[in-house]
Amino acid sequence: MKKLIFAGVCTILLALDPVFSIDQERIGDFSLLDDQSYFHHMAWYNEHAVIALLVQAYDSAATARALPKFNALKQRYAEQGVQFFLINPLGGQDRNLVHAEMHAMGVDIPVLMDDTQVVLEALGIEQVGEVLLYDPAKFSLVSRGPAGDELEAAIEARLAGNGVAVAKVSVDGEPVSYTVMSQQVSYVNDIAPMIADNCAECHRDGGVAPFALDSYNMLKG
Repeated sequence: MKKLIFAGVCTILLALDPVFSIDQERIGDFSLLDDQSYFHHMAWYNEHAVIALLVQAYDSAATARALPKFNALKQRYAEQGVQFFLINPLGGQDRNLVHAEMHAMGVDIPVLMDDTQVVLEALGIEQVGEVLLYDPAKFSLVSRGPAGDELEAAIEARLAGNGVAVAKVSVDGEPVSYTVMSQQVSYVNDIAPMIADNCAECHRDGGVAPFALDSYNMLKG
């Protein structure tokens, strides 16, 4: 697979609403680079029953506790329509360190790196070690909680075509701080140059892409 430099985080359609039940939390589509700089777009996995995301951090006790169960579930369900990822929400954490640690642990699950913490905010991630089940067809959260029996039951329910009526279960993990999101981001100074450098060659009037990303409103849409 070709390595890409740019990870465009797609539009987050709706923020989380605590009044909704878990299966009504529509997040929106998103894309991230992993620890080896491979690009992953959640819509690509829309034929999967669900995507499992384990919140990971470098040198984390919570990650170390959750990984054996999560990795075992990956070995069991990866061929049955479940896509497994780790997601690192600690903005700017070194990819090489994260990749080396996963390799040392014998884990070959891609680690999605949320450098901007935009996806972190949309998913409502608060603690390392939490596992989120995400529906890549409806772009919504199915359940969230620890990597335990509840997670396996939720996966089984999704594979059987059943709903998952699982409330949020607390996780004993290190808290995640929103260190990047507090910085002001400018469309003109930050976003537009990235679009010009990485997207506009195709996404322009007369280009090969189906629409032009030539304004704030087009990008937002």
